[in-house]
Amino acid sequence: MSDFSHMKINASMFDLYKIEIETHGQKFITNLSVDFNEESLKALVAAIGAIKGAAKLVKVEICCVLSQCIEDYLNKLNNQSNPDLEALKNAIEFIQKTSQQDIASLESPNEDTLKELQHIQSSLSSLDEQETTEKPKAENTSNTTAISFETPEDIDDIMLDLFLTELSSNIEVLSDCLLDIENTPQDAQLLERLMRASHSIKGAARLVGIDTVVKLAHAMEDCFVAAQNNDIVLNTASINHFLSCIDILKAIQKLSSMEHKGWTHDNTTLLNEHINVLNEISSNNFSDTETIAAPIPAGTPTQVTNNNSSEASTTRKNTTHDAMIRISSQRINKLMGLTGELSINAGWIRHYSSEMLNLKKKHNDIIDEVENLRRLMDEHKISELEHNIMSSIQLKLESYRENLSTQILQLDEFDRRTCNLSSQLHSEVIASRMLPFKEGIKGYKRMVRDISQSLNKKIRLIISGEDTQVDREILEKIEAPINHMIRNAIDHGIETPEQRIAAGKPDFGTIKLEASHHNGRLHISVSDDGRGVDIEVLRQRVLEKDLVNQSMAQHLTKSELLDFLFLPSFSTKSSVTELSGRGVGLDIVHSAIQEMHGKLRSSTVLGEGMHINLELPLTLSVIRSLLVKVNDELYAFPLSNIHNLLKVKRKDISTLNGRQYVSLDDTHIGLIHSYQILGLSQQQQDNDELSLVIIGDWNNLYGIVVDEFISERELALRPLNSQLGKIKDINAAAITDQGLPVLIFDVDDLLLSIQDIISGKSLQSIQSQVETSSVQRILVVDDSLTVREVEKKLLESQGYYVDVAVDGVDAWNIVRKGQYDLIISDIDMPRMNGIELVSLIKNDAALRSTPVMVVSYKDREEDKQKGLQAGADYYLTKGSFHDDSLVGIVIDLIGEATI
Repeated sequence: MSDFSHMKINASMFDLYKIEIETHGQKFITNLSVDFNEESLKALVAAIGAIKGAAKLVKVEICCVLSQCIEDYLNKLNNQSNPDLEALKNAIEFIQKTSQQDIASLESPNEDTLKELQHIQSSLSSLDEQETTEKPKAENTSNTTAISFETPEDIDDIMLDLFLTELSSNIEVLSDCLLDIENTPQDAQLLERLMRASHSIKGAARLVGIDTVVKLAHAMEDCFVAAQNNDIVLNTASINHFLSCIDILKAIQKLSSMEHKGWTHDNTTLLNEHINVLNEISSNNFSDTETIAAPIPAGTPTQVTNNNSSEASTTRKNTTHDAMIRISSQRINKLMGLTGELSINAGWIRHYSSEMLNLKKKHNDIIDEVENLRRLMDEHKISELEHNIMSSIQLKLESYRENLSTQILQLDEFDRRTCNLSSQLHSEVIASRMLPFKEGIKGYKRMVRDISQSLNKKIRLIISGEDTQVDREILEKIEAPINHMIRNAIDHGIETPEQRIAAGKPDFGTIKLEASHHNGRLHISVSDDGRGVDIEVLRQRVLEKDLVNQSMAQHLTKSELLDFLFLPSFSTKSSVTELSGRGVGLDIVHSAIQEMHGKLRSSTVLGEGMHINLELPLTLSVIRSLLVKVNDELYAFPLSNIHNLLKVKRKDISTLNGRQYVSLDDTHIGLIHSYQILGLSQQQQDNDELSLVIIGDWNNLYGIVVDEFISERELALRPLNSQLGKIKDINAAAITDQGLPVLIFDVDDLLLSIQDIISGKSLQSIQSQVETSSVQRILVVDDSLTVREVEKKLLESQGYYVDVAVDGVDAWNIVRKGQYDLIISDIDMPRMNGIELVSLIKNDAALRSTPVMVVSYKDREEDKQKGLQAGADYYLTKGSFHDDSLVGIVIDLIGEATI
């Protein structure tokens, strides 16, 4: 029985609703009294349609349900000569009677009213029962009747767009409810939503004239109504078929107005098969063991349409995507209202400007008058005249001063309004770029269900944080990485039911997808409760693929070994399947996260599962920052990278081994002045209080001393001119509301600079330039500590002088300060990868002659070509470390070490 307690009736239109019921109810009864024919049937359909429309508008749900039931009954009377007029009369009288009740009674009908409603619905279903009894349940071929579809030559584009919008939202409802109802097949609320969604699709398609959708949706609706009446129970086999029908609707959704007729003609057989199976399901004549048409994978309409239609629909979809984005009408109205107010204020400021010009003219007049009077005073030297002059001047000055004060107050008010308006407009524009996380993960539950069934596994996907707001650009870019991570968890992580039971786990596995905001960053995690990764097996797999030698493999940490999973062509599977084994999926994840300047962390516990966490910016265009002042210039720290802000007295600063620090929660925080980092001359300051920006993590916290905290701002990022290259410690620039330029710190780069200063690295480089002038100097660039040390020791043992850098940005800063004979770089590194570093070096006139060797785990031919095209002089895989290949190539490039 339906639950109406969630409906809220529109009280302001309830009186109009009662008038509609009275008027059209009487028309309905009048046409029941005459001889039943085609004309009276049309009048009955029109009357009940008007009643249903009024009920939907005012949200009288109980009337919506019954009027829909009456309308369905009338639509089935085309070939009936003996309609149940008594049942129709009882139904319309019930609607008339309930319209006289108060709003509260209609929103929460009592038990007697609901029983009466159910009785009337049952009596109206007699037509279906008669058809069922007349046709005995036969074999599987009992309902395989051929169905013809009437499709117009062309469909109105405006109506089609409206239909597609409604179809899209209802397809989503159908998909979600079908996946949920598989575990609770008799859930009344889910069945109600399924029935309503299919009915809405049917009604919208009928208005546009797409007969294929009308008949397909109607057949689905019959199944859901039968399930509501407990005539059938939805099971996995029937749900498979419903999902297949949804895929057909998705394929139809991609067609243009001109393509429907040809598409229907080419796929009539397929449509007939699906509708006939739906009829078998609704009549409870469908066997669980029957072979039904395989589900059409979502997003691949080519399996149900010809090639020409597919190409045309793809073109139509791409054109639409490039031309527009979806923004809610409410959001657009707000933006239009705010821009209108800005236009009005712009007109006001022009008027204000003319007033100020008049004031300036009056001020000039006063100056002229004062000069004339002063000249007269000099000529006549009369004290009375002097008095009159001063009085006149005084009065005019007072008048103008009041006028000027009024104008200034108006200017202040205007400034306040404009700032507030600009802030609102800015927030709305930013909000228009944001979408809930759920918009980017549609179809994931369906994907998990389909793949797990094909692998004979039981897996459920739990999604948290669906309403988390994400920049639409980021949402588009993370769709593929999340897809690959979930597929990886299904295939590699979750065990079969038998394996899970043997391990003492439930027979079904769980994959969790979570999204949240934390410290101004977007965090997305994918975790599973599967078998996890055996680190020792992974270590052995790395050796088998000759990615490292035996010595290096033994020193690789757990996190470094897990990083191998994200390399191209690396897979823990020994065989290739349709789902995995080629080592492509997680490589796509790694590349996409790098492109968005995000971070990726993975962890695993053998036998308990794996966890992958992505940390991304909330938006790629705007960043929340702390403005500070250094040497009378503005700089900004991204809020997401700030650990804390402190104001400390000079007397609270302690010194240990010549280094200054303050204590916070029993943690020593080393201090360094921003002047020293930026290479500025430190000025003497008399203030007793210091402003500290704390950055880093708990293992390495540093306090950067700045001159002043300004405020917290949202800054629109403006990339620096590419000709400047990577500027040390600076990430981007921005402009404040006052038009002042701001440089935004690269906090990761700052931490490296601080470590260099503390360790005396810069000083060491200057000293060694004299001491080792005759020794070839090599810079090794790699984000893996193990790899850096192995390469460094190997080269130092041959007599070369070696410096190291932890990533591309660090290397770019170092290489511009020192002179190196060779640079050896990895490819995959945070902040700046090896390809970008090689390009910068080869495009710099002072550095382009320096040989660069790329050493990477990536051994595909296309990866080698990318490195060489960027300007690398040699490309070597890390698997060659076990022999003398690395040293041999270094000797070929720069010669043997001079000792």
